[in-house]
Amino acid sequence: MVETTFFSHSETARALNSLGDNIFVCDLDLRVVWFNDQAEILLNSIISYLHINHPLDLIGKSIDEFHQNPSHQRNILLHRLPYESTITLFDRFAARIVISEYKDDAGVKKGYLLVWRDVTERQKELQEYKKLVHELSTVIIPTVIDNAILIPLIGTMNEERTERLVQRTLNYCVTNNTDYVLLDFSGLSELDNSSAQVLCETMTKSLALMGVFVVYVGITKQVVQWLMNLNLDPTIPTFATFRQGINHVVNLEGYSLVYEKR
Repeated sequence: MVETTFFSHSETARALNSLGDNIFVCDLDLRVVWFNDQAEILLNSIISYLHINHPLDLIGKSIDEFHQNPSHQRNILLHRLPYESTITLFDRFAARIVISEYKDDAGVKKGYLLVWRDVTERQKELQEYKKLVHELSTVIIPTVIDNAILIPLIGTMNEERTERLVQRTLNYCVTNNTDYVLLDFSGLSELDNSSAQVLCETMTKSLALMGVFVVYVGITKQVVQWLMNLNLDPTIPTFATFRQGINHVVNLEGYSLVYEKR
């Protein structure tokens, strides 16, 4: 435990030391005056980033030394408490911080108390999860026709997902000599106007300029409502099901499906 005269009651320090979170206390001049045992362990693990030789060297230092924009932190302490946020430190550590005022028994403000919950591993897992979701949400599926692909639109299409899908589709078509793209709307739960415009105008026109033939499949009443206000190319084939759409591509390629009795 850090020795200090900041706390008038040793019970307060013992209580803060019993908690599992990292706790720091600053005085009204924003100097670090105390931290608990758990915080000392944390400081030892990141000490090379703090330009100090020992955790105790932090005592008496102004928090301004550890912020690129000290006025921002001071504004939070003066006007926005209690305050809670997730921050990234040294481009490596993630922390969920909670800042509140520290008052004495008479209710007089003595300083500020910061609770630091290390969420670095949790943030890494979250980023990996987001990466996986992005990959699954922009899937491109080869079909029985070598030069035709199926792109199922699933869930909610927002601007970010739509732009990512457009770029991935264009790149795929260039590198894989794709001639047909079947865009399947049947799995959509929501499509806003801007995303619909990017999908059905920007991407379709871009693919057309590349010589890629676009087919819309999975067209339901809901999808029709989403697309009604768009300036769609009337020559684009539209079908209620993927089966109908792929049969259309099969016919365009000059293939025929023959039933073979076994």
